[in-house]
This record gives sequence, structure tokens and C-alpha cells, in this order.
Amino acid sequence: MGIVNPNPFDRKMKMYIVILGVILLIAGIGGAAYYGFVPRTRVYGAIGVAVVGIVVAALGAMMKTTSAGATTKGQFTCAKCGAKFGSEVALNQHTKDKHGM
Repeated sequence: MGIVNPNPFDRKMKMYIVILGVILLIAGIGGAAYYGFVPRTRVYGAIGVAVVGIVVAALGAMMKTTSAGATTKGQFTCAKCGAKFGSEVALNQHTKDKHGM
């Protein structure tokens, strides 16, 4: 069995951010080409949009795919109350003491 991503929508969100960055990059290059690449304020703005697109795409590609609330390796979470434990024995003891199971 492989590692299961607890939130499958993380990967989609990551791809949406990368796609947004690429769209901004293309829009910036297109805007600069429309104004002729001659040093003007509009061209600088279009180049700025392209640079922001590069940064957004790079950060989107480097994002982690696990959610912020996911447990790290070696942690066990109680299904009833969400408490986290370092071992399965501690989780079982907690479940028995607090939840009567």
C-alpha cells in the first residue's frame, strides 16, 4: 500500500496556482509585445506582470501537497476528538479512558 494523500484537492490547487502563474507570464509578455518592447511605463508594467507570473508559477510548483492539518509520520489521531499521540498504545489508552471503548 502506498501513501494516501489525506486531501486529494491539494494537488489540484497546486496545479491551479501553476496555471495562474503561466497565464500571468503569457499576459505580461503579450502586453510587452503589444507596446513594442520600447522602454515605457506600460512596458515596464507588462514586464512586471510577467515577473509576478514567474514567481507565482515557481511558488506553486514548490508548494507542499499535504494539508496543514495532516499528521506527521509517527503520529496517531483520535477519530472522536482529534487528539494526536506519538504511539498507537497511547491512542488506544486515550480511547479507552476518555471515550469508553
